[in-house]
Amino acid sequence: MRGLLILLSALVLAAAWLARWWFWWRVRDQGRRTECSMSVSALKEALGFPPKKEEPLRDAAALGSAMRECGLRLLEADGLAIARRRRTGWWSLRILPGLLLVVLVFAAVSRWMPLAWAIAVAMLILAFHVLARASGLAVELRAVARAREELEKRGGFHRLSEEEAVITCARASAWDSVLPW
Repeated sequence: MRGLLILLSALVLAAAWLARWWFWWRVRDQGRRTECSMSVSALKEALGFPPKKEEPLRDAAALGSAMRECGLRLLEADGLAIARRRRTGWWSLRILPGLLLVVLVFAAVSRWMPLAWAIAVAMLILAFHVLARASGLAVELRAVARAREELEKRGGFHRLSEEEAVITCARASAWDSVLPW
């Protein structure tokens, strides 16, 4: 049974990692080579969220990530509660692997449960976490669409090629939030 749990969890984690590589890292690398006329600070300013500090990055990948974050803020302002949880709840999810590792080590050292079962339970929790994060991708894609609408109202990009590259990177950046590491 524990072998089956480990196998299924490993398949889910491997599929999520592969999807993240295919949909985000590959697109991000292309987006980093695309220079845009607008900086991240100017994009946030155009969307109505003045940055706290100057962000001079001008590549499409950085603009896409900023656009998705601003879109989540816009959805939150529109009254969508899950957008706030997707935006602010992410910091606590980064501690999940570390917490599981601590529990795993203490369970193995104290011999409270067999090591194989501790590993199976930890991987199962990570797999459920990944599935829960993947089920919320629609909210992040909706946030990109909302940010695009708002940016078009306020003037948009100077060139269509820039807009297409930033939108592609923004949609792909939603996959960055699937895995906790």
